[in-house]
Amino acid sequence: MKIPATLALLLIALVAVTVTADRVSAQTSSQAVPPSSASTDLVASELALLRKSLQTLNSRLQAITEELLSPDSKQSDNEKVKQIATNLDLLTHTEERAEVLRKQLIELIEKETAYRTRMTQMDEDMRPENIERSMAGIGGTRTAEMRDTRRRSLDSERKGLESLLSITAQSRIRLEEDVRQADLLVAKFRQRLFPLIDKQLEKLNPYD
Repeated sequence: MKIPATLALLLIALVAVTVTADRVSAQTSSQAVPPSSASTDLVASELALLRKSLQTLNSRLQAITEELLSPDSKQSDNEKVKQIATNLDLLTHTEERAEVLRKQLIELIEKETAYRTRMTQMDEDMRPENIERSMAGIGGTRTAEMRDTRRRSLDSERKGLESLLSITAQSRIRLEEDVRQADLLVAKFRQRLFPLIDKQLEKLNPYD
């Protein structure tokens, strides 16, 4: 039985995208690392780049849909299948970006939780009786001065944590919105491309 060119191209495209998606999933799992204390500025820079990339993909999706669904389109079936295959690959990259954003969101949530836990512990450490207890066994005439130094040190560290917590919380809120937008973009790709694939499949005659 002879397989039409459009069917062959479509099958190749679907297999290629499936393999690529599996590879991306495997890479994401193997590269997963615990949250680090990397600079918040670096995280913000990465998020800005991903956000710009998602905006570009959204514009590309709109152009693709208008071109493929246009009633005046003069593309041949083979050309449409090739373009669908290309954009299925684009869908895979969009899904990959959404996964990267989701991973960063998880890391930010874990970091924010760690900061909150540390601040709770510091509030406990700053209580007068606990500062006094930390000075137990230290004699001399400078005990009061050492208590004051300890209190100032804890207060300074707590203010630093408050600043980090505020920045991290703001980044988390923005990233939650970015993840939502990324998921919506993936859903749009699927909703618009998959019907086009079905339309091409309906044109195939297995007996050609």
